[in-house]
Parts: sequence; C-alpha cells; structure tokens
Amino acid sequence: MRDEKCAYCGDLTDMPFQCSYCKDPFCPEHRLPEEHRCVKLSQIRAKRFGDRRVIRDGGRDRPNILRRIFGRF
Repeated sequence: MRDEKCAYCGDLTDMPFQCSYCKDPFCPEHRLPEEHRCVKLSQIRAKRFGDRRVIRDGGRDRPNILRRIFGRF
C-alpha cells in the first residue's frame, strides 16, 4: 500500500482508511464519516431514517407528560 493524503486535512498517511460512503482516503483521525463531514452521510441518513421520525409530544390524543404526572394531585 502506498502513502496517500487524507482527503480532509491533507496529511500523508501510510495506512489510509477508505470511507464506505464517499470512497475517499482518510487518516486515522478523520476516518469516520462524522469526523470528515462526509457529503454522502446526510443523504444516506435521510434515506434510511427519514420515514421514521421521533414523536416527542406523544401525539394529539395523549395528554402532556406533566399533566399525566401532576394531574393526580
């Protein structure tokens, strides 16, 4: 394997890591998609998790959590 430059910081690395999303080479410090701000990561996440959103308010039919807790007193 030959030395390659990290696509994020430009440092030479003798053992580059290849991002599984964008396929660019990275140093050990920037090998994770979150660390090198991978352009493909947001597209992948939107495709995988876009349909399943977290419902924080419990829905319209369920009372607020504070009302459920303090409504008894």
